[in-house]
Amino acid sequence: MSELNVATINVRYDRNSREPVPIPHDGPVLPTKRWKDWVEIPWSERRTWLVDCLLSTGPLDIIGFQEVLHNQLRDLQDLLGDTYRHVGVGRDDGKTAGEYSPIFYDRTQFEELGWRTIWLSKTSDVPGSKDWDANLTRIATFLCLRRIWDGGLIHVINTHYDDMGKRARAESSYIIREEAEAYFRAVESGLELRRDAPATAIVLLGDFNSPPSEAGYGNISSPDPVPSGKPSYTFTDAYTQLRTRSGISLSPRQSAPYGPESTYSTFGRPGSSEAARIDFVFLGQKPSQTVVSENGKTKAHWVATRYACLDNSVWGEVSGWKGRWSDHRAVRVKLELQVTGEI
Repeated sequence: MSELNVATINVRYDRNSREPVPIPHDGPVLPTKRWKDWVEIPWSERRTWLVDCLLSTGPLDIIGFQEVLHNQLRDLQDLLGDTYRHVGVGRDDGKTAGEYSPIFYDRTQFEELGWRTIWLSKTSDVPGSKDWDANLTRIATFLCLRRIWDGGLIHVINTHYDDMGKRARAESSYIIREEAEAYFRAVESGLELRRDAPATAIVLLGDFNSPPSEAGYGNISSPDPVPSGKPSYTFTDAYTQLRTRSGISLSPRQSAPYGPESTYSTFGRPGSSEAARIDFVFLGQKPSQTVVSENGKTKAHWVATRYACLDNSVWGEVSGWKGRWSDHRAVRVKLELQVTGEI
């Protein structure tokens, strides 16, 4: 069975990035004394707990990180090890300045076919650009992968929407839907695909700063065409579209999405009034694709079969560490290729 395990997490930028702390040869950085609990903790202390949380949940094929400065990018690569490679650029100059929205992938499983970064503005190819009511420059990273063992294509998008501009968030969704479709179509046009390759997976990860009640979410998940009328992807939310248990199933199914509903938590105590579900894994929708199987041609598409919102708070450890490893929780999703019928 073809499956993908993906995750997304906003790591919270490093306030002390100009004075980075080396990662110890082994073990975490021990906690510093703080004047009170439930405050923002330095990245040098948070980073190992964040990565340990991701690794403890089992193998991950693809991880989208947001709010990553260059020193944090190096830390994440060191902590995840040589199994993973990453793509992405800093949003300020298209090189190393400003926050990245990098995509890490398991290089033992995938071949990298191409990637690019776009800016969520009217001039999407101009580094540092922003428009509408955006507070800051925002980007999206596109990555095309081919699974080594079966030739299947995986198109991945990772993004971080603006924190203040509602219109900017709404327009960003249209930009991604349109530009991702055009980019991945162009990449595919230059490929020689295996006849028996499984259906293409399209995965959108990120911190959208937009709860489901806002247009940023509504425009990315809308089945309607984009205003320009150009070809575009449509997306469905893994949280709402999770394939759950119904009666007796041949394979284990969740009864509901696991973990807290809110993905943004702040660094404060549990129960913050600011908590919201703004971090998402979306599954790109194409018409069911024709694939070749042992029994002939069939129709198939990707579905979400596992969903977990991984809590970010830690206490009671031997080291004495207590707090949150980010102001966001991680979202982890398992996707499976589902055959819908023979042709």
